[in-house]
Amino acid sequence: MESYFTYLLSRFALFAVGSLPRNVAIGLVDRLASLTFRLDALHRHIARVNLTIAFPELSPRERHEIARKSFQHTARNLVEVSRIPRLTRENIGRLVQYDSRYGLGNYESAAARDRGILYLTGHFSAWELLPTAHALNGYPLSFVTRPLDNAPLERYLCRIRQHAGNQVIYKRNSVRHILEKLKTGGSVGILMDQNTSLQEGIYSEFFGLPAATSTGLALLALRTDAPVLTGYLTPQPGGRYTIKFLPPIEMLRTGDTNHDVAVNTRTLNKILEGIIREQPETWLWGHRRWKNQPEGYPNDLYSLTTDELRAFLARFHKRP
Repeated sequence: MESYFTYLLSRFALFAVGSLPRNVAIGLVDRLASLTFRLDALHRHIARVNLTIAFPELSPRERHEIARKSFQHTARNLVEVSRIPRLTRENIGRLVQYDSRYGLGNYESAAARDRGILYLTGHFSAWELLPTAHALNGYPLSFVTRPLDNAPLERYLCRIRQHAGNQVIYKRNSVRHILEKLKTGGSVGILMDQNTSLQEGIYSEFFGLPAATSTGLALLALRTDAPVLTGYLTPQPGGRYTIKFLPPIEMLRTGDTNHDVAVNTRTLNKILEGIIREQPETWLWGHRRWKNQPEGYPNDLYSLTTDELRAFLARFHKRP
């Protein structure tokens, strides 16, 4: 009963936001996100720790402002998801366009290899909008997600995500489905910017610290020879967006699988780090990215005080 009530409440929220003029909806969601930022001490603390790790050179005020704007950009997914069912090939260009420099040219370069495409992406800006916009421009794809615990809400969200011809692949037992897609020339998007278990990944450097990172994308690229293409949205004035595709990533191949997976995973993390540095306010800072740490490191970086965290980072970066 509780899960169904949550489902109905979510449907109502999407309906209400979707019924408002776009600029009004964005303004409302931004204000609600700022209020949530003030009230949600837990995720505000997580964001503060993450930003201290990533940008120790910034002032506390600057990191605070990045975190607040991050809450707003994350919340804007509500605005975009509420409007996805109304998006068509005819009107998508008024909301999303390809970047003039990092746009379709890099996509076409990857597609020309005729090996399918593995998209590298993360929780940037209105990440739910990205695959829909690309599909409505004639380039449908599949993407890997973890299903919500709320089954009715998951079914509803799945219908929205597949509105433009995309397909959802659930993370559990996803490898077989991904390989099938790539074998037939399909494209698959994978978000790999979140903490993972060591059963699914390795410790790989991210903003100078080891972070538990999925090795799935590197393994798939090495196994299939599918090009890896980085794609993400960049917000523009007026509530619009551009799609950016970076040049296809060349995977290191020495024949030593463990070594190649480790090096290539580090390369992928470095690319994601570069995007975050480019547009830090659009990333999901409220996630415990450094939750898991190797032996010899603090058991929980998020339990440290500000002074303890700074002391640890100072010692860590002085290591030879």
